[in-house]
Amino acid sequence: MTRKFMTLAAAAIIGGTSALAADLAIDQLSYSDAQRELVNAIESNPKLVYNPVSIIVQWADDASQEARQLSLAAVQGTPIQQWDIVPGAQLVRVGMEPSLAVDLLNSGVVPGIEYAELDWIVGIDTTPNDPYYTTLWGMNNTGQTVNGDPGIAGADINAPEAWDTYTGDPNFAVAVIDTGIQLNHPDLQANIWFNPGEVAGNGVDDDGDGYIDDVNGWDFYSNDSNPSDENSHGSHCSGTIGGVGNNGVGVVGVVWRCKLAALRFLGPSGSGSTSGAISAVNYCRTKGIKVSNNSWGGGGYSSTLFNAINNAASIGHVFVAAAGNAGANIDSSPSYPASYTCANLISVAATNNNDGIASFSNYGATSVDVGAPGVNIRSCVLTSSYAYYNGTSMATPHVTGLAVMLYGRNPSWTYSQIKAQIMNTARPISALAGRCVTGGVINAQAAIGGSGGNTAPIVSISSPANGGSYNQGTTLTFTGSAFDNQDGTISSSLVWTSNVQGQIGTGASFVFAGLVSGTHVITASATDSGGLAGSASITISILGVPNAPSGCTATKVSNGFARVNWLDNSNNETSFEIQRQQRVNGLWANTMVVGSVGANTTSYLEFVTAGQRYRYRVRALNAAGASAYSSWSPAVTF
Repeated sequence: MTRKFMTLAAAAIIGGTSALAADLAIDQLSYSDAQRELVNAIESNPKLVYNPVSIIVQWADDASQEARQLSLAAVQGTPIQQWDIVPGAQLVRVGMEPSLAVDLLNSGVVPGIEYAELDWIVGIDTTPNDPYYTTLWGMNNTGQTVNGDPGIAGADINAPEAWDTYTGDPNFAVAVIDTGIQLNHPDLQANIWFNPGEVAGNGVDDDGDGYIDDVNGWDFYSNDSNPSDENSHGSHCSGTIGGVGNNGVGVVGVVWRCKLAALRFLGPSGSGSTSGAISAVNYCRTKGIKVSNNSWGGGGYSSTLFNAINNAASIGHVFVAAAGNAGANIDSSPSYPASYTCANLISVAATNNNDGIASFSNYGATSVDVGAPGVNIRSCVLTSSYAYYNGTSMATPHVTGLAVMLYGRNPSWTYSQIKAQIMNTARPISALAGRCVTGGVINAQAAIGGSGGNTAPIVSISSPANGGSYNQGTTLTFTGSAFDNQDGTISSSLVWTSNVQGQIGTGASFVFAGLVSGTHVITASATDSGGLAGSASITISILGVPNAPSGCTATKVSNGFARVNWLDNSNNETSFEIQRQQRVNGLWANTMVVGSVGANTTSYLEFVTAGQRYRYRVRALNAAGASAYSSWSPAVTF
């Protein structure tokens, strides 16, 4: 009864205002203290799973200030950070074990909460290897031997052929969200980003973005203006993205000319917090940085980070993410951020110099988008040197560099066009068939259109929306476009398929109401006159009526309560409805709905009148309708 009364009291507080409540003010001093505690915890415990002092809270839009204060009081909480990119979300320092605080705020006992989640600790995805090898086989593989392993000619990204046409825009900014960058590295220094609105070293926030002296980026790990690398990982990624080209020094990046913005959120050990990553993505949107490299992963699902990535699409931002190094199928064992379903995210697997998938690389037919070189990749490291690393962390900057090239050459393109061009021009390899969406490795020549020749069509899907959910039987309109550099608009030749039902339609637009329940990967593909095919895919869910529960029972609980239990035979309900009958004069009467509970719940507690005889039954509901009722429970006299 205590929980029930507390929930009702909280509801009364929320109901006291109809206006959107402003976020509670943040405490900057407490943030600095909490960040120091987090850094100390990370550096003393390399296996730290989540932030030990703070959690992330998303306030409900209609929650009053009083409701928020009540919720904070329940966890001894103080708001210490918030992000424009995810309105209503705050980092909250708590005075109890964070997992307990999250459970309490999500329990429904306290008001004003849309969700609370742990601030997961994430880390780099890399395995260093022996240094001082002299070939960049990922750019141009002639069959040379790398680290005792002979390659196969052509098992590369065809970078030189693309460079014949384009080498980059020297003013285009790309964010390296990582361990920082060695800002004075001789192969990176000329390509380091300078914030045009900030005056170095004057101790003033000249551009009013909330960060003082953020000349080259920001350090979200130590909370200062010096995003210098203390690990080498971020510098290594930077060299593959944008190592200065044609300067007679060291290596060359995929894009010779660009501006590398250092957004450090991982410390010397390679670990950092999800909240730091959210801050970095928020910084990208504030500064209009349209591409970021994210060679890191770990922790659980974060709704706030998902929303941040998703909302960054408003500036055309492309978030390139490493698939991870566990050798796992992340369709069934998700790895974040690579497994997020954001339309502006590109997830990258690693390949070797024989066009095989790297033994360590994660994969996934729907969760991983494309492959890129990730074994024995030579690039910049600390002390102005070079080394070979392995990892999907090394594959990711190849894709990031290509995205930067495409945006530089096509500044009016949308993020969906950038992603479509990268995926539609991928070079198919057998090792990735069925292991990623494209089944291939990025092809810079085809993507940029370098060295002449035919290029594949660019396909995009405008409806339905990626990630949408619809009731079974809904009439859906499928709309897409296909453009080919040689053939022009060829949208009428689109062929639409579902991975569940096969071909479902053709042309630029059609309607279809026959999708069966389940998760569908919808692909639109077009083939040009030269025989090259391009495609785009979205994932949608079709919701069927849930199955009926079974095994309904009722038991007497002390203090005048009845507990109803049942078996959940479905996985797509949104709630359960509980119905009761009363035995009156030898007949069952007074049939009424007495309550409902959320999905995946199999128990209901009700206060009943002593001496009465009741029985219960349950049905499952979702937006598509309601199941049949379970059988009535055996009758119980209370």
